[in-house]
Amino acid sequence: MMKPSISINLPSLAHKITTAGISEINAVIAPYACVVKRVRRSRNYALIGTYSDLVMIKTDFGQLVGSKNCLKWQRVYQSYLTGLEQLGEGCESVTFEIKNITATLGKSNRSVLLEKLAEIGIKTKRKAHQRHLELTGSLAKLNALQSILQDSPSEPLAAIGKSIHKRLAKYHDLEDIGFDYGTTEQPRTLLSYVVDNPAITVAELCFLTNCSTAEARKALDDYFEL
Repeated sequence: MMKPSISINLPSLAHKITTAGISEINAVIAPYACVVKRVRRSRNYALIGTYSDLVMIKTDFGQLVGSKNCLKWQRVYQSYLTGLEQLGEGCESVTFEIKNITATLGKSNRSVLLEKLAEIGIKTKRKAHQRHLELTGSLAKLNALQSILQDSPSEPLAAIGKSIHKRLAKYHDLEDIGFDYGTTEQPRTLLSYVVDNPAITVAELCFLTNCSTAEARKALDDYFEL
């Protein structure tokens, strides 16, 4: 089973950085199997990928934004960071240790590990006279970490990734860790979206619920007939 793709909203993206800017972002994030797509016919765009991939684009995306030295680009990057943080906060938090971190990893590998922990947003704490490293984060963030480490060319880092994978397995099937808009029950759930936001468009309703255009229009019609 493939891990579910998730989306981070980037409102009015073309207005902020133009379609040429969107093409630049897509060129940078393409190696990570992520993509920026327009939300139907609306002005909004979405950054789409698995949680792990959305975390891994952080450095390259940030470097692209930094090269622009432009406030509008910085706002787009902040929307990405905020969306990533909100996704990570939506899961159960877990804490466990990496034993004897100094003996397990050399200096260069420790630096790589700490860099990845900071990028993903996993909290760390040294224990027992600096020998052990305690990790605390959501299941989604820890799943992202283990995925990154297992793909590392460094055998010690890959081994830690496999260890994290095994320890997370007792909480959830790892294939189910992630965020997916899924499908909605028809028509009551669709109508509830309209009740919450009467100004919602057909395109936005389709994006949020994965419903068809016809179903979205019917929900809007039902609301205005109430």
